[in-house]
Amino acid sequence: MKRTLAIVLLLLCGGLAFAQDSLRPPTKSYLIADGNPKDTAYLKAKCEQAGLGLGLAVLANRVPTNSRFVTPKPSKHLLRQGILHLQLPMDETQNEFAVYHSELFDLPSAINVLQIDNELITYGTTEKTGNINLFYNCVRGAFGTKKTAHDKNADVYKLWDTPERTLLPDFELQELMVQAQAQRLAETTYDILIFNDLKSYGYNEQGDTAIGHFLDTMRKYNPDKLLQADLLTPSSKPYLNRVNENQLWNASMRTKIVETLNEKQEFYRNDSMPWMIGNFHIHLADKNRQATSMEELEWFLSKAAAFDAGFGLFFNAETMQRHGLANIMLNTIRIWETLRLSHAFTDKMKEAFKDPYSDWHIKKEDSSFYLYPQHNSRRYFCNLTDDHWEWRSPYTSEFALSITIEGKGSISDLVIITPNGMLSFPCTIKAGQYLIYDFEGHACITDLNYNKLGDVTAEGVSVLNEGISEVTFTCKVKTEERKKPDVAIRYHTHGDAQKLSYFGQKYHKSHSLPHK
Repeated sequence: MKRTLAIVLLLLCGGLAFAQDSLRPPTKSYLIADGNPKDTAYLKAKCEQAGLGLGLAVLANRVPTNSRFVTPKPSKHLLRQGILHLQLPMDETQNEFAVYHSELFDLPSAINVLQIDNELITYGTTEKTGNINLFYNCVRGAFGTKKTAHDKNADVYKLWDTPERTLLPDFELQELMVQAQAQRLAETTYDILIFNDLKSYGYNEQGDTAIGHFLDTMRKYNPDKLLQADLLTPSSKPYLNRVNENQLWNASMRTKIVETLNEKQEFYRNDSMPWMIGNFHIHLADKNRQATSMEELEWFLSKAAAFDAGFGLFFNAETMQRHGLANIMLNTIRIWETLRLSHAFTDKMKEAFKDPYSDWHIKKEDSSFYLYPQHNSRRYFCNLTDDHWEWRSPYTSEFALSITIEGKGSISDLVIITPNGMLSFPCTIKAGQYLIYDFEGHACITDLNYNKLGDVTAEGVSVLNEGISEVTFTCKVKTEERKKPDVAIRYHTHGDAQKLSYFGQKYHKSHSLPHK
C-alpha cells in the first residue's frame, strides 16, 4: 500500500526524481533558457508559475572562429573531415587553386574551411573538372591566420564545420572543452541540460565512445541535473534521463505531428525512456507572422496530453515581457500540465486529442476544470464594402471573435449580423490592432502582440447555430494615404463541456485561467 501511494504521489507532482522501477516516469516539461545569465532568476520565477523545469541548450564542442584554437595559429586538433593534396605550388597571394578530387566535397559544409599548415583558407565555390576540384573566391589567411606559400602536393585538410558557423574539435580537444564547460555548468541553477546535436560529439575518431565520454563528464560535474538529448545511442542511453528530438511544431503542421508521434511513441516506450514530443515556440508579431495566440498554444498542449509526453518551450524573457498574453499562457500551461501529470484525461479524451484538426480549451470554474471542444475558423478577409459569408460550426454556441487590422487606415462601428441577431462594436480600430471578443461577452482592443489598449462595450447577440449560418459584416472605413486597411476575422465556437477529475493539490486561485 505504501509503495502504491509513493508512485501515485510521484506521478502527481511531476518532480525531477525518477522512479527506479519499470514504470515509465512522468515527463515534466521545461522552458528553454536563452543562456543570458541576467534572465535566469526571472525565468526561474516564470517556470514556477507555469509548473515547468528550466533547461539550457548546451553545445560544448563548438569552436568559434575567433577562438584561441583557431587564431592566430590554428590548432592541429581541429576536426578534419579528411585530407586533400595541392595539385600545384601555391604562393601567398593566390585566391584560386586546385586539389585532387575527393568524395569529401559530397559532405555538407557551412563556411568551407581548409587548413594548410598554419593557414586557414575559406572558399566561395568549388568546381569539379576531371579528377581535380577548383576553388574560387578564396579568402587567404582566414580568421586572423597568416598567409603563406605552400608546396605542390602539400596536405590540405577539409575542416568539419557546423550550421552555427563554428568548427569542431577532435577527440582530444573535445575532452578538454567538455570538461571546462561541465565545470561552468555545475555552478548554474538550471534543472536540465539539453544536448540538441548529440551526434556531433561522435564525429571524431572515437565515434559513439566519444559521446559516452562527453555525457560521463557532464554527469560527474552535474549529478543533480537532468541530462536530455535529441537521440539515443548505445553509449548515451546509460546517462540520459530522457529524449526530445528537437522538432519544432506549430499549428500549420497539424497532420505531421500526429503521424510522427504515433511512430515514435512505441519506440521510446520499448526503450523505457521518458520521451518528449518536441518543442513549441511562443513568439511576437513580425512582418512574416502573427504573434502566437491562445488557440495555437492550447492546440499544442492538447497534443502533449494526447501522447502523455512532455515538451520544450521556447519563450524567452523579452517575449514574455512584450507579449500581452504571457501570464495567461503560463497559467494555461500549468493547468494543462498539472492535469496531464495527474492523469485527469481519460483514454477516450486522449484519442480525441490525437485528431490533428481538433482544438480544445480548458476553463476553471470555482474549484473544477472543464474541457471544451473548440472550433477555430479560418481567417475571413474583408473587402469592406459587401461582406457576406457562410460560417460553419459543429456546435450551437455563443461565438468569440478576433479581428485583425493591418496596413493603413482604420475601421469603426463594426456590425455582424447572424440568423440569431446582430452584434455591434461601437469603437474605432486602427491598423496594427486587434479587436478581441471572448465567450463571456467581454471585448477589448489590443496591439498585434495582444497588449490591451482599451475596453469595448459590445452590444447584441452572439450565437451561431450548428451547421451553416449566413453572416454579414459591415463597418465604416477610414483610408490613409489612399489605402484601405486589411481586415481579417476569425470566429470561435465550443461544444459541451466535460468535467475533469483532478486529484492533485488544491489549485491556487491566482493560477485560474482568465477570460480569453
